[in-house]
Amino acid sequence: MSDRTKKILFAVVFALLSVAIGFGLWYFFFRPLVTPQTPTTAVPPSGTLPTSGAGAATSVTGVTTPGQLTPGAPVPIVPGAPTEVAPVSHVTLLQDTVTQDVVPSKTGDGARFYNPEDGRFYRVNADGSVTPLSEKQFLNVSNVSWGKKDDQAILEFPDGSNVFYNFDTKRQVTLPAHWQDFDFSPDDSQITAESVGLDPSNRFLIVSNPDGNEAKAIETLGNNADKVIPSWSPNNQVVAFSLTGESQSEGAQEVLLIGENKENFKSLIVPGRGFTPNWSPTGKQILYSVYHERTQLEPSLWVSGAMGDSIGDDRRSINLNTWADKCAWKDENQIICGVPQQMSMGAGLARSDYDSVPDDVYLVDLRSGVSTKISTPDQIHSIRNPVLSTDGTKLMFSDSGTGRLYSYDLP
Repeated sequence: MSDRTKKILFAVVFALLSVAIGFGLWYFFFRPLVTPQTPTTAVPPSGTLPTSGAGAATSVTGVTTPGQLTPGAPVPIVPGAPTEVAPVSHVTLLQDTVTQDVVPSKTGDGARFYNPEDGRFYRVNADGSVTPLSEKQFLNVSNVSWGKKDDQAILEFPDGSNVFYNFDTKRQVTLPAHWQDFDFSPDDSQITAESVGLDPSNRFLIVSNPDGNEAKAIETLGNNADKVIPSWSPNNQVVAFSLTGESQSEGAQEVLLIGENKENFKSLIVPGRGFTPNWSPTGKQILYSVYHERTQLEPSLWVSGAMGDSIGDDRRSINLNTWADKCAWKDENQIICGVPQQMSMGAGLARSDYDSVPDDVYLVDLRSGVSTKISTPDQIHSIRNPVLSTDGTKLMFSDSGTGRLYSYDLP
């Protein structure tokens, strides 16, 4: 190789090496830094599915209708968009059919009810599961008086006939047609009722066995059957209230307490008319509602002592306008009440007008007298036959307007 050729090769190699070194210095020290762009995937509009690529076969799983999510799936979030958390509903539909005469189950962990649509009786648990008490049908029952300890009941029909039925033993007995307004004793061994004969002299408040045997008259009713409320107290002392006391001043009323053995109980002086009672769990107290001109004839809640010498003592207003049977006792010191969101003058005289008015839910502490609204905006139902779950976390009730059975989660 000649010297000339060597010089040419050396010059070429030197030039290539210089270019390489220069490029390396520029790449590592002088080139501008650019943030890499993350490829984005288009988010389809709510309620639609993403379009597939040309010619691509896709398999779609977990597809839901608009407004729903696949159970257990994460909520999709659009990058950079505000995140909204869907409001939590506290109301659960337990029964989408008409329910009637809802009461606590015999174990206290749910409720029992009559379904007039199929003529059967059911038990519903706090979790919403429903089981029939019997396959036997009783069509057109107008009123149900439930046993408090066992699954048994007295059924009243529009034609005046009455039937006692035990769901456990399947025993059925027809009771006299002139008996009405039944209530069971705390242990279900007896019932109290009104025996209303054609002649006023043959009308009595009675006590008997549930099957009608060993009936005995307690008090004469005469023409006052519509003023007597059979209601057996939890402590087994009182079997009925009578609105036949002496006249009182300023619109008050004397309510007599009737015992099985003609006990001479103190009476209740209640500040109004329309007396609707609700015994406390022990029977030591009585919650009741009355209406008066001072409350514009709207029902108002009161509570007082109801046992022995304390009957009528410590009477106090709860300052809530509602009916006492829209309340459930949580314990001896607390009650949960449905209170109509709207009420006008004369409501106490026209209760049926409020069957479709939504109720707010209130927790009342009887020791402090404080009433606290605990419902949320999704409680839009009128409460009838309220039943508290054993743990106090759910309020089950029948909607007064529709008859459907709901459960409301309590804080």
